[in-house]
Amino acid sequence: MAVLVDRAVHQETIRTPREQTAQLLPLTEKLLAGAGIRLKDLDGIAFGRGPGSFTGLRIAAAAAQGLSMATGLPLLPVSSLAATAQGLWRVHGAPESLVCVDARMGEVYWGAFRIHEGLAGVLGTEHLTAPQAVTSAGLAAWNAAGNGFEVHRDALAPLRASAQAVYPDACPRAADLFPRASADLAAGRGQDPEQAYPVYLRSEAAWKPAGAPR
Repeated sequence: MAVLVDRAVHQETIRTPREQTAQLLPLTEKLLAGAGIRLKDLDGIAFGRGPGSFTGLRIAAAAAQGLSMATGLPLLPVSSLAATAQGLWRVHGAPESLVCVDARMGEVYWGAFRIHEGLAGVLGTEHLTAPQAVTSAGLAAWNAAGNGFEVHRDALAPLRASAQAVYPDACPRAADLFPRASADLAAGRGQDPEQAYPVYLRSEAAWKPAGAPR
């Protein structure tokens, strides 16, 4: 979690996934207090809209929607894959990235990204496929990012060999939502709570065990 005030970023991290729901709002209050502002002083609320796990995305979206409803602030959903590419640009100066994240069930979330005017933009669309379907088409000198390159190391070995560098630990950071969110806010692309939804890429039914209600 992070808050951006006058170009200064204040951050907090929830280390244990099972503590997300309990810690989310208290840490929001802590962040705002540390930045010396109130929630209503913000211009907008950004959140990672996925792709990713159902539980994590639901928690993030629900919290953002609740805060937006309480304040009237616009919501700014940002791709989790794009945020990873944005982080690679911020930390390593990588202008092109192939981001690949393990999606379980023998599949990966992935997308090719290029930095344009300081923002990570997807080339084409984001995908959910088997690891063997991942391609670097459209990229020139690129870096590999995401745990998919480690979890599916054998299947992605040719791509690992083609990359300038491989960063399997790269993941979306809250601070890396701000460049795209700020650009969208300035362009008037903020959304109401009823419009801002997570992006799963996978049908929710796929996560339910056999025999469970659908």
